[in-house]
Amino acid sequence: MAKTAKFLRNAPRWSTLFPVLLYVLFILCILVLAFSSRESDPKHMKSDPLAKTDTKINVPSPLVYRRLEQSVVNELTAAFTKADTNGDKQLGVQELAKYINLKIREHIDNAIRTNPTMFVEIDHKPRDGLVSWDEYEGYWMREKGIQGDSHMKKSAFDKLDRKVKESIARDKALWMEAARTDPLSLTLDEFLSFRHPESSTVNLLNLVDDILRQFDVDGDDHLTVEEFSDVQTTDLGEGKKFILSQNVRERREEFTKVIDKNKDGRADRGELLSYVDPRHPRYAIQEATTLFSLADTNNDKKLTLNELFAKSAIFISSKMIHTAESFHDEF
Repeated sequence: MAKTAKFLRNAPRWSTLFPVLLYVLFILCILVLAFSSRESDPKHMKSDPLAKTDTKINVPSPLVYRRLEQSVVNELTAAFTKADTNGDKQLGVQELAKYINLKIREHIDNAIRTNPTMFVEIDHKPRDGLVSWDEYEGYWMREKGIQGDSHMKKSAFDKLDRKVKESIARDKALWMEAARTDPLSLTLDEFLSFRHPESSTVNLLNLVDDILRQFDVDGDDHLTVEEFSDVQTTDLGEGKKFILSQNVRERREEFTKVIDKNKDGRADRGELLSYVDPRHPRYAIQEATTLFSLADTNNDKKLTLNELFAKSAIFISSKMIHTAESFHDEF
């Protein structure tokens, strides 16, 4: 009994414990409310850029593709929808190749159609049927919003982003390549070669000359299937962009089915010009085949929208989406 009384005397009083318990309960309530509000707050929820995408096509899983920019999603979805001509929500190689060929033709036709208009717009000091580098550089600066006297232009140019400055440097190098008659000015045809080398017939004829120089062993200005099938002769020189099959069987088949249109066993300049023209279906078929090899992860010979999103960077830089940029990276 004495021990019990002693314990009670030494035990903490209720008046001391109650405030402590009340404080602990208060802290627990604050923590519970804080975590529950954080989970329901949309600012802390992971956003899904595909949430507003048209669901008529199979939409990729937001857990996998949520980091794609909405503009990329829109571009790929729009291109996929147009290329999917049979509406089965997937693309075959031929469907993709036909769409790429359509994009190529649209780009080249537009480049040829708009070239005279742009040429005349730039050729004004003086209007002599030639575009000088100074005229083009002035046009380029106006497009960048740079106006005023030479001092003001230099000051504004110095403030431009490094990549923008590099673009005019690349233009200068391309200018020198296109200027065949006068390094300081371009004719209408040369201006097309400068702006759109893939659209220039002169450039294509030069490529035909390069092919004949490398493959035409007997110098008769024609190619035979044996000459074209020589896989050792593939170097067209520095800076020459040309796609060739890499083995004898493929070369022979390509010559017979694609190049030799009149089936006489020889390819003349006209047939070779058609062959190197980017509008030839073979270019689109080769690009479509390459895209399939990179994106068809389940090897079912079909591409879904999910597979396009998984390899979005490849498709965005291809002729399926950004045709002009893809061409200008090649030439």
